[in-house]
Amino acid sequence: MDDRTPPLPRFVIVGAQKSATRWLRTNLGEHPDIFVPPSEVHFWNVAGRVKNEGLEWYRDQFDGWNGEPIVGEATPGYMIWRHHPEWVATRMKRAMPDLKLIALLRNPIDRASSALVHHIRRGRLPPDSRLVDVVRARRPPEKDRLCLVSGGWYAASLRPFLDTYGDSLLVLWQDDIGLDPTSVYESALAHVGASPDFRPEGLSKVIFSNRQDFGSAYVLTYEDRLELWEYFRDDVARLEKLLGVDLSRWEPRWDDPPAEPATIAPEPTTAVAAESVLVAAEPVVDEAEPRVGAADSPMDEAEARTKWWSRRRTQA
Repeated sequence: MDDRTPPLPRFVIVGAQKSATRWLRTNLGEHPDIFVPPSEVHFWNVAGRVKNEGLEWYRDQFDGWNGEPIVGEATPGYMIWRHHPEWVATRMKRAMPDLKLIALLRNPIDRASSALVHHIRRGRLPPDSRLVDVVRARRPPEKDRLCLVSGGWYAASLRPFLDTYGDSLLVLWQDDIGLDPTSVYESALAHVGASPDFRPEGLSKVIFSNRQDFGSAYVLTYEDRLELWEYFRDDVARLEKLLGVDLSRWEPRWDDPPAEPATIAPEPTTAVAAESVLVAAEPVVDEAEPRVGAADSPMDEAEARTKWWSRRRTQA
């Protein structure tokens, strides 16, 4: 490898989708010691690409590297349950055994709501879609290629990375960004080994949100959130044990205000253009290695509650 060839990444942001990964990628990329590509790479979660294109293709995605000592990337698809995180983690470990991983997690109900708007914006769902109706229509969630529910099965998706990389996985929380973005940023810098004496000028403002364009059109009712919670309850309980945290704040309460980001700034035009090029490579296009069964699905224990909701709607 000559001096002009980018090194393999020192860190990868693996997810979760619609959980401020772009905010973190953008702000880490502002650091003078860090280089990240301007958009998602989608390498380790595409088996054919890993096999046929190899590391040469992967290195090519870091075009623009100018000798920065720390290289990273962010592809939330790596952590999506339908993309076999256990395979993704194994592939990454073989090529990058000393890699640092970062996962940003968000209330899975809010993540699903944001994902719905994401797919509406890309023409995959009608503009008048309601999250609860779409989730009902696309059951079982294990087979939903839009990953509205399975994209929020964090315990099932993080376990392989934790088993493979151990303490090299840093878990951050999306709701902390609105409260204290500097602390979140500092934690990420320390984890990847970057100097702590740099702050992006717009650190507290560069938060991207689908609500910017769609406002309150897709705000969920308390009843909606209760129904959706049944798809996540068991996985969240496992996540609490896995990470040793209390996530009771995610459980729906009747007096919860609608979830809103603390600050919203417009997405840079260049970033939008770069992302649009990769629409065909987003997690919705996963024929290469979809889940062929649901034996290990987090929904196994929730099936009875899902049927209960169905009976309740029928009786209503």
